[in-house]
Amino acid sequence: MLKFLIKLTVGNIVPSKHKKIMKQVIFAIAFALIFQAGYSQKVIEKDFKYLFDKYGTDGCFVIYNQSENEYIKYNPNLCDTGYIPASTFKIPNSLIALEENIIKDTNQIIKWDGHEWPNKPWNQDQTLKTAMKFSCIWVYFAIAEQVGTEKYQEYINSFDYGNKNLTGPPSRFWLSGLFRISANQQIDFLRKFYNYELPKISRQSIDIVKNIIVLEQTDDYRFSGKTGGGRLTETDYIMWLVGYIEKDSTPYFFAMNFITNDFNKTIQARYEITKDILRELKLME
Repeated sequence: MLKFLIKLTVGNIVPSKHKKIMKQVIFAIAFALIFQAGYSQKVIEKDFKYLFDKYGTDGCFVIYNQSENEYIKYNPNLCDTGYIPASTFKIPNSLIALEENIIKDTNQIIKWDGHEWPNKPWNQDQTLKTAMKFSCIWVYFAIAEQVGTEKYQEYINSFDYGNKNLTGPPSRFWLSGLFRISANQQIDFLRKFYNYELPKISRQSIDIVKNIIVLEQTDDYRFSGKTGGGRLTETDYIMWLVGYIEKDSTPYFFAMNFITNDFNKTIQARYEITKDILRELKLME
Protein backbone atom coordinates (compact mmCIF):
# COMPACT_ATOMS: atom_id res chain seq x y z
CA MET A 1 0.00 0.00 0.00
CA LEU A 2 2.82 2.38 0.91
CA LYS A 3 4.68 1.63 -2.36
CA PHE A 4 1.48 2.24 -4.31
CA LEU A 5 0.97 5.58 -2.54
CA ILE A 6 4.52 6.66 -3.32
CA LYS A 7 4.25 5.59 -6.97
CA LEU A 8 0.90 7.29 -7.42
CA THR A 9 1.90 10.52 -5.70
CA VAL A 10 5.53 10.89 -6.60
CA GLY A 11 5.43 9.33 -10.04
CA ASN A 12 2.50 11.30 -11.38
CA ILE A 13 2.35 14.77 -9.86
CA VAL A 14 5.71 15.65 -8.30
CA PRO A 15 8.59 17.08 -10.35
CA SER A 16 11.59 14.75 -10.43
CA LYS A 17 13.80 17.11 -8.43
CA HIS A 18 11.38 16.93 -5.52
CA LYS A 19 10.66 13.20 -5.62
CA LYS A 20 13.25 12.29 -2.96
CA ILE A 21 11.90 14.86 -0.52
CA MET A 22 8.34 13.76 -1.18
CA LYS A 23 9.23 10.14 -0.49
CA GLN A 24 10.72 11.14 2.85
CA VAL A 25 7.60 13.09 3.75
CA ILE A 26 5.31 10.16 2.86
CA PHE A 27 7.44 7.71 4.87
CA ALA A 28 7.30 10.09 7.85
CA ILE A 29 3.52 10.38 7.60
CA ALA A 30 3.11 6.62 7.26
CA PHE A 31 5.35 6.00 10.27
CA ALA A 32 3.38 8.50 12.34
CA LEU A 33 0.10 6.82 11.40
CA ILE A 34 1.46 3.39 12.28
CA PHE A 35 2.86 4.70 15.58
CA GLN A 36 -0.40 6.37 16.45
CA ALA A 37 -2.40 3.25 15.64
CA GLY A 38 -0.15 1.15 17.83
CA TYR A 39 -0.38 3.55 20.76
CA SER A 40 -3.93 4.82 20.46
CA GLN A 41 -5.80 5.42 23.67
CA LYS A 42 -8.09 2.72 24.93
CA VAL A 43 -11.28 3.54 26.80
CA ILE A 44 -13.04 0.85 28.80
CA GLU A 45 -16.41 1.43 30.46
CA LYS A 46 -17.10 -0.31 33.76
CA ASP A 47 -20.14 -0.29 36.00
CA PHE A 48 -19.24 0.91 39.49
CA LYS A 49 -22.78 1.96 40.41
CA TYR A 50 -23.03 -0.63 43.17
CA LEU A 51 -20.03 0.98 44.88
CA PHE A 52 -21.65 4.43 44.79
CA ASP A 53 -24.94 2.87 45.93
CA LYS A 54 -23.30 1.77 49.18
CA TYR A 55 -23.12 5.44 50.15
CA GLY A 56 -26.48 6.48 48.75
CA THR A 57 -25.13 8.51 45.86
CA ASP A 58 -24.04 8.28 42.24
CA GLY A 59 -21.51 10.14 40.14
CA CYS A 60 -18.58 9.48 37.83
CA PHE A 61 -15.15 7.93 38.02
CA VAL A 62 -12.27 7.94 35.56
CA ILE A 63 -8.83 6.39 35.90
CA TYR A 64 -5.92 6.57 33.45
CA ASN A 65 -3.15 3.95 33.25
CA GLN A 66 -0.13 5.82 31.91
CA SER A 67 1.93 2.77 30.94
CA GLU A 68 -0.93 1.26 28.91
CA ASN A 69 -2.41 4.55 27.68
CA GLU A 70 -5.76 3.23 28.88
CA TYR A 71 -8.79 4.86 30.48
CA ILE A 72 -11.43 3.14 32.57
CA LYS A 73 -14.60 5.18 33.02
CA TYR A 74 -17.84 4.94 34.88
CA ASN A 75 -20.61 7.27 33.65
CA PRO A 76 -18.36 8.67 30.88
CA ASN A 77 -20.84 11.43 29.97
CA LEU A 78 -20.64 12.77 33.51
CA CYS A 79 -16.83 12.66 33.28
CA ASP A 80 -17.14 15.49 30.74
CA THR A 81 -19.41 17.62 32.95
CA GLY A 82 -17.74 20.63 34.53
CA TYR A 83 -18.17 21.64 38.18
CA ILE A 84 -16.44 24.10 40.48
CA PRO A 85 -13.06 22.62 41.43
CA ALA A 86 -13.51 23.56 45.11
CA SER A 87 -10.52 22.43 47.20
CA THR A 88 -9.05 20.25 44.44
CA PHE A 89 -7.77 23.63 43.24
CA LYS A 90 -5.40 23.64 46.22
CA ILE A 91 -2.99 21.56 44.11
CA PRO A 92 -2.46 24.24 41.41
CA ASN A 93 -2.96 26.99 44.00
CA SER A 94 -0.05 25.65 46.07
CA LEU A 95 2.16 25.46 42.98
CA ILE A 96 1.36 29.07 42.15
CA ALA A 97 2.02 30.21 45.74
CA LEU A 98 5.45 28.56 45.62
CA GLU A 99 6.34 29.96 42.20
CA GLU A 100 5.28 33.47 43.27
CA ASN A 101 7.40 33.11 46.43
CA ILE A 102 4.37 33.77 48.62
CA ILE A 103 5.17 30.46 50.32
CA LYS A 104 8.85 29.52 50.33
CA ASP A 105 8.67 25.93 51.56
CA THR A 106 6.78 23.59 53.88
CA ASN A 107 8.58 24.96 56.96
CA GLN A 108 7.25 28.51 56.63
CA ILE A 109 4.75 29.40 59.36
CA ILE A 110 1.52 31.02 58.18
CA LYS A 111 0.14 32.96 61.14
CA TRP A 112 -3.47 32.52 62.18
CA ASP A 113 -5.24 35.86 62.71
CA GLY A 114 -7.41 34.61 65.56
CA HIS A 115 -10.65 34.40 63.59
CA GLU A 116 -12.65 31.40 64.79
CA TRP A 117 -13.64 28.94 62.05
CA PRO A 118 -16.11 26.05 62.42
CA ASN A 119 -13.36 23.59 61.46
CA LYS A 120 -11.15 23.42 64.58
CA PRO A 121 -7.88 22.40 62.85
CA TRP A 122 -8.03 25.73 60.98
CA ASN A 123 -7.85 27.71 64.23
CA GLN A 124 -4.08 27.68 64.59
CA ASP A 125 -0.92 28.63 62.75
CA GLN A 126 -0.42 26.62 59.56
CA THR A 127 2.26 25.49 57.14
CA LEU A 128 1.65 24.63 53.50
CA LYS A 129 1.60 20.97 54.52
CA THR A 130 -1.03 21.40 57.24
CA ALA A 131 -3.05 23.79 55.08
CA MET A 132 -3.26 21.06 52.45
CA LYS A 133 -3.93 18.31 54.99
CA PHE A 134 -6.73 20.20 56.75
CA SER A 135 -7.89 21.94 53.54
CA CYS A 136 -7.48 25.20 55.45
CA ILE A 137 -9.52 27.70 53.52
CA TRP A 138 -8.19 30.95 55.03
CA VAL A 139 -4.61 30.17 53.97
CA TYR A 140 -5.66 29.96 50.34
CA PHE A 141 -7.85 33.06 50.58
CA ALA A 142 -4.75 34.95 51.75
CA ILE A 143 -2.66 33.46 48.93
CA ALA A 144 -5.30 34.49 46.36
CA GLU A 145 -5.32 38.08 47.62
CA GLN A 146 -1.57 38.27 47.02
CA VAL A 147 -1.53 36.52 43.65
CA GLY A 148 -4.39 38.49 42.07
CA THR A 149 -6.76 37.46 39.29
CA GLU A 150 -4.53 38.64 36.44
CA LYS A 151 -1.60 36.48 37.53
CA TYR A 152 -3.90 33.53 38.21
CA GLN A 153 -5.29 33.85 34.71
CA GLU A 154 -1.79 33.58 33.24
CA TYR A 155 -1.09 30.39 35.15
CA ILE A 156 -4.50 28.83 34.50
CA ASN A 157 -4.20 29.56 30.78
CA SER A 158 -0.74 27.99 30.67
CA PHE A 159 -2.02 24.90 32.54
CA ASP A 160 -5.09 24.71 30.25
CA TYR A 161 -6.99 24.07 33.48
CA GLY A 162 -10.74 23.55 33.22
CA ASN A 163 -12.73 26.22 31.41
CA LYS A 164 -10.20 28.91 32.46
CA ASN A 165 -13.05 31.27 33.41
CA LEU A 166 -12.10 32.99 36.67
CA THR A 167 -15.18 35.21 36.78
CA GLY A 168 -16.23 35.34 40.42
CA PRO A 169 -14.98 36.53 43.82
CA PRO A 170 -11.23 37.23 43.32
CA SER A 171 -10.10 35.49 46.50
CA ARG A 172 -12.33 32.42 46.14
CA PHE A 173 -13.20 31.99 42.47
CA TRP A 174 -12.63 28.22 42.78
CA LEU A 175 -15.59 28.02 45.18
CA SER A 176 -18.13 30.27 43.47
CA GLY A 177 -18.44 31.93 40.10
CA LEU A 178 -18.05 30.50 36.62
CA PHE A 179 -14.87 28.43 37.08
CA ARG A 180 -15.50 24.80 36.05
CA ILE A 181 -13.49 21.64 35.54
CA SER A 182 -14.56 18.12 34.56
CA ALA A 183 -13.22 14.80 35.82
CA ASN A 184 -11.49 14.26 32.47
CA GLN A 185 -9.86 17.69 32.70
CA GLN A 186 -8.69 16.90 36.22
CA ILE A 187 -6.89 13.87 34.77
CA ASP A 188 -5.28 16.03 32.08
CA PHE A 189 -3.96 18.44 34.70
CA LEU A 190 -2.73 15.69 37.04
CA ARG A 191 -0.80 14.02 34.24
CA LYS A 192 1.01 17.26 33.41
CA PHE A 193 1.63 17.88 37.10
CA TYR A 194 3.01 14.41 37.78
CA ASN A 195 5.20 14.36 34.65
CA TYR A 196 6.67 17.84 35.22
CA GLU A 197 5.00 19.20 32.11
CA LEU A 198 3.32 22.30 33.58
CA PRO A 199 4.54 25.54 31.99
CA LYS A 200 5.83 28.20 34.41
CA ILE A 201 6.23 25.68 37.26
CA SER A 202 9.61 24.44 38.50
CA ARG A 203 10.45 20.85 39.31
CA GLN A 204 11.15 21.92 42.90
CA SER A 205 7.64 23.33 43.36
CA ILE A 206 6.06 20.19 41.89
CA ASP A 207 8.10 17.95 44.18
CA ILE A 208 7.03 19.95 47.23
CA VAL A 209 3.36 19.63 46.32
CA LYS A 210 3.72 15.95 45.44
CA ASN A 211 5.03 15.33 48.94
CA ILE A 212 2.21 17.14 50.73
CA ILE A 213 -0.64 15.41 48.89
CA VAL A 214 0.40 11.86 49.82
CA LEU A 215 -2.60 10.34 51.62
CA GLU A 216 -1.42 6.80 52.24
CA GLN A 217 1.72 4.79 51.58
CA THR A 218 2.53 1.09 51.92
CA ASP A 219 5.20 -1.23 50.57
CA ASP A 220 2.93 -1.91 47.57
CA TYR A 221 1.57 1.50 46.60
CA ARG A 222 1.51 5.24 47.25
CA PHE A 223 -1.89 6.93 47.20
CA SER A 224 -1.95 10.71 46.63
CA GLY A 225 -4.74 13.20 46.07
CA LYS A 226 -6.94 16.04 47.19
CA THR A 227 -10.59 16.21 48.15
CA GLY A 228 -12.96 19.02 47.30
CA GLY A 229 -16.48 19.98 48.22
CA GLY A 230 -18.49 23.01 47.21
CA ARG A 231 -21.99 24.36 47.00
CA LEU A 232 -23.75 24.15 43.62
CA THR A 233 -27.22 25.29 44.70
CA GLU A 234 -29.04 25.99 47.95
CA THR A 235 -29.39 22.24 48.49
CA ASP A 236 -26.73 20.50 46.39
CA TYR A 237 -22.97 20.11 46.74
CA ILE A 238 -20.31 18.72 44.45
CA MET A 239 -17.90 16.31 46.11
CA TRP A 240 -14.48 15.47 44.64
CA LEU A 241 -11.46 13.26 45.14
CA VAL A 242 -8.72 13.52 42.51
CA GLY A 243 -5.17 12.24 42.44
CA TYR A 244 -3.11 9.21 41.52
CA ILE A 245 -1.92 5.91 42.88
CA GLU A 246 1.57 4.62 42.11
CA LYS A 247 1.94 0.84 41.96
CA ASP A 248 4.67 -1.27 40.38
CA SER A 249 6.39 1.91 39.13
CA THR A 250 3.27 2.93 37.21
CA PRO A 251 1.05 5.95 37.99
CA TYR A 252 -2.72 5.62 37.67
CA PHE A 253 -4.49 8.99 37.63
CA PHE A 254 -8.05 9.15 38.93
CA ALA A 255 -10.90 11.62 39.40
CA MET A 256 -14.19 10.94 41.14
CA ASN A 257 -17.14 13.20 41.83
CA PHE A 258 -20.76 13.04 42.87
CA ILE A 259 -23.54 15.45 43.83
CA THR A 260 -25.12 15.26 47.26
CA ASN A 261 -27.61 17.19 49.36
CA ASP A 262 -25.89 16.13 52.59
CA PHE A 263 -22.36 17.52 52.74
CA ASN A 264 -21.39 16.20 56.18
CA LYS A 265 -22.84 12.73 55.65
CA THR A 266 -20.85 12.13 52.44
CA ILE A 267 -17.48 13.64 53.37
CA GLN A 268 -15.92 10.24 54.03
CA ALA A 269 -17.67 8.66 51.04
CA ARG A 270 -15.24 10.47 48.75
CA TYR A 271 -12.43 8.32 50.08
CA GLU A 272 -14.42 5.14 50.49
CA ILE A 273 -15.88 5.07 46.97
CA THR A 274 -12.50 5.78 45.42
CA LYS A 275 -10.74 3.17 47.54
CA ASP A 276 -13.43 0.59 46.82
CA ILE A 277 -12.94 1.12 43.09
CA LEU A 278 -9.15 0.95 43.38
CA ARG A 279 -9.50 -2.31 45.31
CA GLU A 280 -11.83 -3.63 42.62
CA LEU A 281 -9.12 -2.80 40.07
CA LYS A 282 -6.47 -4.57 42.21
CA LEU A 283 -4.52 -1.36 42.73
CA MET A 284 -5.05 -1.15 46.47
CA GLU A 285 -5.39 -3.63 49.29
